[in-house]
Amino acid sequence: MPEEQIRARIYNPNRPPAEPGSRPTITELEREVRQLHENQTPQTREKLTTVTYQYWAPFNYPNVVMELGREELGAEVDGDGVEIDYPPIGAITIAEDKPIISVTVIGSACTPLGFVMLNAEPIEWKYPRTGIKMKRDKLWGQHVNVRLWNRGVDEAWREAGLSCARFDVPPSRKVTIMGGCAMDVGGLAGKPQGLDAHYCFRTIRVTVVEE
Repeated sequence: MPEEQIRARIYNPNRPPAEPGSRPTITELEREVRQLHENQTPQTREKLTTVTYQYWAPFNYPNVVMELGREELGAEVDGDGVEIDYPPIGAITIAEDKPIISVTVIGSACTPLGFVMLNAEPIEWKYPRTGIKMKRDKLWGQHVNVRLWNRGVDEAWREAGLSCARFDVPPSRKVTIMGGCAMDVGGLAGKPQGLDAHYCFRTIRVTVVEE
């Protein structure tokens, strides 16, 4: 299946093609904000009734696609969650039948500081110049390196802990989540496996609007 059919798209597929190097041709819906302002159209606030769904690693759900990535470079499913390959190779994509308005990611970095990225595919392509791309970085906390764990270092170690990244998004049909962390340049005598640049995803909560 082509990548854009799996992951959340960040570009408007409905926009007419434009000449290379020229200003994009926007759709009628992408003109809405300006037209509402120019016509002084009264707006009505929305009341949102929501429900939150919780997903746990290893994310074996029918509406979730997990792209683990390169296992030879350390991407794996382990006791603490799922360590997907660093962006853009590894990703977790979740699709919902109802509009997604919030996503919370709980996990831990292999080597702090960690980061989590999110792309979302909106229900309506209303805003022409900003794709729904978000990032939370400088996330504290890590799981104990397996080599230290095997030597008796447990979760009481001072940096062992979880981090949380929350994203509030415009109503979306699909989200793609990626992550990573600082590279440990001294690991395994400079071998690629020693970079340990993954983020371990444990829990993902998705809030949708109940229509």
